[in-house]
Parts: sequence; structure tokens; C-alpha cells
Amino acid sequence: MIERVEPRAPLSIRQPALPVVYEPAAAPRAGSVMELPLGEIAGDFHAIAGGKSHHACYELLVANDTPLPVATFAYAAEQSNRRNSITWNAILVPPYSAIAVEIQVALPRRGRPPRVVAELHAEDAKLTLDAGPPYHFSRGIARRATLLFSAALLFAVGGVSIAKTQPHVVALAAPDSVRGGAPFTVAYVLGQAAGADYTVETADGMEVGRGELHDRSGAFALSLPVKSVSTGYDVRVFAHGRFGTDVRAVHVVALASGAPPAKSAAALRVSAVTLDNETVHSGDPIAVNYTTHATVGYVRLIDEIGTVRAEALLSPHGRSMLEAPYVNADQDLRVVVDAQQGTARAEGEVPVRVLRADPVLPGAPAANSLVPVPALAADAVGGAAAAPAQPADAAVASSSDLPVPADDRNLIAVAPVQHKGVPIVVRIGAYEAGLRVAVMGDSGDELEGVDVTASDTSVVLPALGGPQPSRLSVVATYARGFGQETFIRPITLR
Repeated sequence: MIERVEPRAPLSIRQPALPVVYEPAAAPRAGSVMELPLGEIAGDFHAIAGGKSHHACYELLVANDTPLPVATFAYAAEQSNRRNSITWNAILVPPYSAIAVEIQVALPRRGRPPRVVAELHAEDAKLTLDAGPPYHFSRGIARRATLLFSAALLFAVGGVSIAKTQPHVVALAAPDSVRGGAPFTVAYVLGQAAGADYTVETADGMEVGRGELHDRSGAFALSLPVKSVSTGYDVRVFAHGRFGTDVRAVHVVALASGAPPAKSAAALRVSAVTLDNETVHSGDPIAVNYTTHATVGYVRLIDEIGTVRAEALLSPHGRSMLEAPYVNADQDLRVVVDAQQGTARAEGEVPVRVLRADPVLPGAPAANSLVPVPALAADAVGGAAAAPAQPADAAVASSSDLPVPADDRNLIAVAPVQHKGVPIVVRIGAYEAGLRVAVMGDSGDELEGVDVTASDTSVVLPALGGPQPSRLSVVATYARGFGQETFIRPITLR
């Protein structure tokens, strides 16, 4: 216990000796508040009923809403010759906390009562509270009001203190990608945490590492497993406290052995995305121009609900071709250029309007129908005798007469005009692992589909029955690394 001997209070005023007076009950005061840059310090010092014989009882209330401790001192400014010290002297109020302390002060046998003062010392600030003369409270409304006020003050300060002492992971930083097996560091900063630890987990939740953190801030070293393919891991830091737990995570990619570190996303850009024609008709080609140093990516045509209507690979020459889908009404779509380089990714897009296709008159051949050009007779003399054209149905049924697609892959070929109740023949120009050919509606749902084997040169999709939309698409998909390639061929069903 620390004792102050012969303390001198600020603004000490000598007064003539007066008899001890016990004042009637009074309304509790509002207290004093000291505002600081780091927060507020509130205090109240007043006399209360009770105490021993020839002693006055005082109550000191202090609420510290700052991140620094506050030192408090309470003492009698004038003491008799026989009582030159007091038994209670100092107490430390922790950050974001409150105290309520009762103080007993000895009263002289004769003369006026001493002046009782409390001092609140903060960093570069001081608050002095004068308790006033002692008196007895009546056990009535005034006492209950004081108790309610004290309880409300402590409850409010306690709530603020609990909120301020919640554990929190303030910051967590790690590189986006590292080499598998190579050590790296993860930096962190904690706030109001009694303990902390970290875990390293795969994407499917399997834990591959764990450790404890003993400092409020710093860094810890990790090394991720070596694998033949790049793998992502989640590094999570947990901050624990009496009032809960906070967690923050960062994603790190462990590159395959021998793979160079990925460039940052800020270095990868897609710029100057333009179209040769911003308005095209259904079935017309869409020429897309762009600038990027990436060599891997896609160029997609996406409708208003997010469905991919056409797709092409990213070209190192900065130009790709898409085919406009058949629509019943004019639609606004967007062309999205998606460039990828390692774990970095960048996008650019431009709008395009696709006009509806003109209706085909009954009996007239469609613009892309498979009606062969009449051949010349080999033995015609004096003129070329034209052979009659084969019907369109016969051309559809023959897979050898299917047109070659415009892309250089020659993956699939299908007649653009099909008939209800007739199987759909699709010619396979090139085989890829996991190749599947299906016919899809406008909503993107698969209506019919079949898997393609390496020996198949053509596949036959079952005939479509029942009510179907007139505009369909034949879609060929196959696996490519961790992604999937898609080729779309629009068809018309009659």
C-alpha cells in the first residue's frame, strides 16, 4: 500500500473551523468528464451514508475509456496533528474499464471536517475532483437514484469495455504464390487477443500444418508441400479472447516443381477491345480485336442472363472470331476477353447487338441449307446438262455432306437446318479426351447427348420429340487441363 504523507491539494483554501454538519439528501451529480485524443475519462467523487464512528464515507467512480491506464489518488487535504496519513491512497484503473471504491476518512473530534480530494492522472492530463462536506443520505428516493445512476454508469462502461476487448486479427499478409517446398513468411497483427494460433488447409478442408503464435505482431515461417501440379492452400490465423474468437484467412498457391512464380495481377492487362462490327445478324461472324501479353485465355459471347452463347480461344495475334447465335428478337450481348497468366487474371469486354434472323419462306432453301450445287454431266455435248438437286432431308441424313466448320480445329460439323423426328448427325473432325456432343436449348439445358470414342468419325443424336424451341445448339465439350473447352454450332429445328 502506497501512502502519501502530508499531501498538498491543488487550490487549497484555509477556512475557519466549523462544526460537523450533516446535510440532507441531494440529487446525485452528473460527474466530470475529461476528453482526450485517445478517449474519455469520467469520474465522480461524493459523500455517501455509512462509515464507522467519527468517520466519513465517500464513493469514487472512475470510467477509463482510453487504451492507457489511469492512476487515481484520494486523500484528505487538511489533517489533524494526530492523523497525518490515510489508509487508502492510490489505485490503477486499467484501460477500458471502470471502478467504484468506498473510502473511509477520519473526522476530527472538534472543528470542521477535512477537505477530501481525488486526483485522476492520465498521460499529459490531470483531473481533480472535490467530494464536498460529508453528510448522510436518507434511505429513500435519493439513495435509490444514486444506486441506479451508479449501476447504469458501470453497465455502460462495462459494455464499452467488453466491445473494446474483443479479440481481432487486424492484418494478415502472405505472397500470392510460392514454390512448393520453399520457405516463406506470413505477417500478422493481432488486437486484444489472449492467445492465437494458425492452420494451413487444402481446398477440401484437409489440415497440413498448425502452430501457435505468442506475439501480438510479427511473422511466422511456412513451407507448402511439393506436388507435380499447382495447389492452393488457405492460411488461417485465429485470435482467442475471453469474449470470443476472430479469424482471418489468406490464399497461397504452391506452384508445381519447376514452374516460375506467377506475375502479379497488376502486370496483366487486357486493353483495346474492339469489334469490326458492333451490330451483326444471327449466324454472322463477330471479329474481336484486343491487346494483351497473355497467351492463355478465352473469348466468350455472353447473353443478358450470363449464358455463354459462343466461345473461342485467346489468340496471341490479338484477334478471335465468334459466331453470332440465332435469336428471335434483337438482343444486346457482350464479348468478354478473359486472359490468364499463372494465377493472375484480367478481363476486358465490349457490347455487341445481334439482330434477329429473317424468317425463311416455305419451300425456299435456307441460306446455309445443305443442298448440293447441281453437277455437270460428264458426257454432255454442246451444253452442260444439270442434274436435279437432292432434297434437303437427304443431305441432312448423310454425314459425308456436312459442312466443315469455320474454325481451324475441325472438331465437329453439323447441318444448320434439322427436322423434327429426324436424328441429328454430327461429324467428328478431331477427337479429344472426354469429348461429348449434345444438343441444348435456349436455357442451356441438355436435351440429348452422347459420349464420343476415339474410333468414332460421326455420332447420331436421337430425334427430338414433343414441343421444342426452333433455335437449338449442338455443343461439343472436352477436358483441357483443369478447365473445359466448348464448341457451339447453332441449328434450326423445323
